[in-house]
Amino acid sequence: MRKLRWAYLFILILVPFLTIEVEAQRSALQIIYAVKLTDPASQQFHITTDIKNISQPQLNLSLPTWTPGWYTVENYAKNLLRFRITANGKVVSHTMSRKQTWTVDTRGIKEIRIDYDYRATVLALNQAKITKDFAFFTGTQLFLQPEGHRDEPSTVQFSIPSGWKIVTALKETNDPTVFTAPNYEVLVDSPVELGNFDLTRFEVEGKPHYFVANPAGSFSKDNTEKFVGMLAKVAATDSATWGGLPYEKYVYFYFFSPAESNANGALEHMNSHVSFVQRSIAAQPEQMIGTASHEFFHLWNVKRIRPAEMWPYDYSRENETPLLWVSEGFTTYYGGVALYRAGLMTSDAFVRRAADAASSMENSEARQYISPAASSVSTWIGYDTPTAFGISYYTQGQNLAALLDLSIRQDTNGSSSLDDVMRALYEEHYKRNRGFTAEDMIRIISRLAKKDYHDFFRKYVFWTDVPEYDRIFGFAGYKLETKIEQAPVFGAGLERGDVIVKIDGRAVETVPFNTLAGKAINATVRRDGREVDVPIILGTREVQRYQLTSVAQPSAQQLKIREGWLKR
Repeated sequence: MRKLRWAYLFILILVPFLTIEVEAQRSALQIIYAVKLTDPASQQFHITTDIKNISQPQLNLSLPTWTPGWYTVENYAKNLLRFRITANGKVVSHTMSRKQTWTVDTRGIKEIRIDYDYRATVLALNQAKITKDFAFFTGTQLFLQPEGHRDEPSTVQFSIPSGWKIVTALKETNDPTVFTAPNYEVLVDSPVELGNFDLTRFEVEGKPHYFVANPAGSFSKDNTEKFVGMLAKVAATDSATWGGLPYEKYVYFYFFSPAESNANGALEHMNSHVSFVQRSIAAQPEQMIGTASHEFFHLWNVKRIRPAEMWPYDYSRENETPLLWVSEGFTTYYGGVALYRAGLMTSDAFVRRAADAASSMENSEARQYISPAASSVSTWIGYDTPTAFGISYYTQGQNLAALLDLSIRQDTNGSSSLDDVMRALYEEHYKRNRGFTAEDMIRIISRLAKKDYHDFFRKYVFWTDVPEYDRIFGFAGYKLETKIEQAPVFGAGLERGDVIVKIDGRAVETVPFNTLAGKAINATVRRDGREVDVPIILGTREVQRYQLTSVAQPSAQQLKIREGWLKR
């Protein structure tokens, strides 16, 4: 009888919580997006958003202003046409509370439909484009967010021209035209390509991977087979580092054509990346795999391990953080690490990369004035356009990653490395649904190394001291040697935003720049969406080239650290 009484009391206490849970489930919004493309010549998507089960007096609907990973504000709402909200077939009035946010009075309204067209005329990493053969977009451009409901799942339905295919990072369903996303962040971080393209499926650890090549026929069968073999090796190598792959499928979107804006190159997403590759020597697997390895490592670093200032993303404004030297620079470092561990890079090339990163930074006058943390914060000033004076947090972060890796190995007698720092950030921050700060990172490194790393960060991250290269590379038995070379200086004739694509008719990737100092050249640049020839007489400047060479007789301890650093 006593046990029954306690059970009865437990039920009485539990019932209110069960009721709350049931009510919460009932109040969850049902969100269905429909993307219709019936007339490619119009270059307009028609988007319908049905939101059901509304139980609040007011609902804000917002469209992102930027795409994570590409740090420029694009204000995608500028591409909307014929925006309208209806309920029960009748137009519902709304107001704009911010430049990309619409506020709807939903008192007494359970369901609304939002209709609009989106003009898609620019093919780029952070833009959308419709052509007669294909269409491409990322969710940040097209999909509205019902604010306050970021964690709600949604469904996306497509209506496309006959004969067109669909490939997307979104999750498939039994209907080949219907896909799902578990929350808004995944929805808008999942690119979609529709139309005609080459699609190659392969598996890594039992998971499907898709290589998409556009235009169809632009990448040969032999190159495709070679490249997907490399991609598979990188994926398996990173999986071994992290203890598994964090997705159900992965999509590699490749365009073998120039982007139509400064958003060129490559961009990471939650379970995919997008890349633009010039059809030249750069369109060879050996040239492409470095960028692919970088973007793939972003799966962990920045898509999951993310600075606190970007957790969660605020899609309405710039998200400044002092930690992009980690998000991008460490990814650059590990892009090379993965290639080396996968057997796609020699040990000499790996060591040379470390020397080149140090050389690049120490030949930059700006690094005497701008710290990696400051450069990270200011990236929004000119992420994809030149600034008057700046450093690359990609390169300086890569440089610091190598120095931290060797320092941690030395301090722990080889028992820990930067790998352990990254895994700790993943376990202690991403898996606990939070971002990390510089102090969090210092705490983890100091804990592993059993040594306070505040001074390292104070001098090299938040200020501009020159690292003790010989001491730190000396941990692995290397010394940094320098020699003076003449480097070319570009300037007169070029305009802000110009991208050099050819020099004297040759693809820029094939030209040895160290031979151009003081010479007259004809540069072909991409300017305002077209190619222009610009005659230039290059200047010269002296630069120090760094080279890592082994000390004459490395000690047993130095060889131990070196072997750990260069272990495959």
